[in-house]
Amino acid sequence: MSFTGPAWHAPVRGRVCVVLHDVAPARWEGCARVLRHLQELSQRRGVQLPVTLLVVPRYHGDAAVPMPYLWWLRRLARAGHELALHGLTHRDDGPAPRRLIERWLRTHYTAGEGEFAALREGDARARLLVGRAWASEHGLTMNGFVPPAWLINAEGLDAVSAAGFAYTCTLTTLLALPGREALRAPAIVFSTRSAGRRMLSVLWNRWQGWHARRSRVLRFDLHPGDCDHPAVQRCWSRLLERALRDRDPVCLGEAVTLAREPGMHRATEGA
Repeated sequence: MSFTGPAWHAPVRGRVCVVLHDVAPARWEGCARVLRHLQELSQRRGVQLPVTLLVVPRYHGDAAVPMPYLWWLRRLARAGHELALHGLTHRDDGPAPRRLIERWLRTHYTAGEGEFAALREGDARARLLVGRAWASEHGLTMNGFVPPAWLINAEGLDAVSAAGFAYTCTLTTLLALPGREALRAPAIVFSTRSAGRRMLSVLWNRWQGWHARRSRVLRFDLHPGDCDHPAVQRCWSRLLERALRDRDPVCLGEAVTLAREPGMHRATEGA
């Protein structure tokens, strides 16, 4: 006699994405420092840790592409890391802000680096196409786009879809394109411009790490300076090691496929 009990399903493991912002020759040293620390951390945990690298072709107007830097990007891509476009210049030269909240976001929150915060659709699309052409010229694949400081208006989002990118994201959400299916994916991110910002970032992210523990996707959005301050480095390192105990590490391009699963997303209109 045989007996078949009720089907047993293992609990679904969450995902964790590590994203490195501002990848450019001017920030290369800091980027390499963060990646070395991530490699050491992944070796301690015994896991492969793919990273999504957000590349800026003309960071603050500098169009130089040193060959060692280009070889480094290609080597990282061959090793299983993901490259995504992160604006063209990472500098906000759009129309002047008209509302108080807009002024605060563009001048204080992001220190004038929200390149896509206020661009018209045509201007945004032109920059995106230049970025895609730059990637193609240098043999780099970039299927995703993440706006600097996650600031983008409705016209800019239309331009991202029209330019053929597979995904983008805000500070709290992954967006699959072109359908704009949205999946909650909160970010651990630090502000290091002053001692006060660093202290508040550590306190906030300790809470954020606990609050977001049940999110299907958790992101660690790191910057080139995030290994320059011991308290900041300790905080994100401990939170990431904890996340790797019960989450599978994936790149943004893989995580965003969850947004397309039935029942996992909410469609957005004019996000």
